[in-house]
Amino acid sequence: MKHVATHASIEHNPDAGYIDDRVIPSPLSLEQQQRFQEQEVLPIVKKLRASPEWHEVMAYGHLSESARARSLTATTLRGDGKIAIRPLKFFNADSTECIIVAHLGRNMCGHEGIVHGGLLATLLDEHLAYITLPSLPNYTGFTANLNVDYRKPVKAEQWVVIRGKLDRVEGRKAYANAWIETAADGTLLTEASALYISPRTDGPARSS
Repeated sequence: MKHVATHASIEHNPDAGYIDDRVIPSPLSLEQQQRFQEQEVLPIVKKLRASPEWHEVMAYGHLSESARARSLTATTLRGDGKIAIRPLKFFNADSTECIIVAHLGRNMCGHEGIVHGGLLATLLDEHLAYITLPSLPNYTGFTANLNVDYRKPVKAEQWVVIRGKLDRVEGRKAYANAWIETAADGTLLTEASALYISPRTDGPARSS
C-alpha cells in the first residue's frame, strides 16, 4: 500500500529554547517509569550511545516552548498508552542521518493492536524533516511530496527504531529516505521517501 501526502510545512529553529523533561522534575506515571527503564537497556540505545559516530540530542529541542506545547508529536500524542516518554534522538556528525527510538502504545491504533498508518506517516514525515532542513536555506522547508510504503503491520506496545538518511540537495530542494523497523530485530515495517522544498526568499515583485 502507498500513501501520498503533500504540503505539510515545518520550520527548524536550532537556536530555540526548550523544556528538558530530564532536567525539570515532573511526576512520572507507572507506565512512564516502566518505559524509561526499558529504554535505558535497549541494545540499540546502548550501541548508539557508545558509538563515536553518533551524538544524542534532545528530541523536540529545536522547538520553542510555545511551538512544543502545540506540537502533535511532542505534546498531543504523548502520554500513557500513546508515546509514553520522549523518544531518544541521535544524529551523525553532519546531520544527514538521524535515528529515533520510540515506544508506540496501545492507544495509537487503527485496527485493534495495529498502529494507525496515519501515525506512521506522520512520524516518517517529521523524521524526514530532521535530515533535510539542516541542509536547506534558513533551516526552513515544507513537504512537497511524501510517499509511504507499508511493508508489515506495526504492532502496538512495542519499541521501534526510525532511521533516516539525506539523499541529495538541489538548490532549495532536498530529497531523503526514512524507514521504521522493530527495535527487537530490525525487521522493516514501513518506509518513505520525500521531497522538501525551502520557500523562496525573494522580496515582492516590483512593478515596472
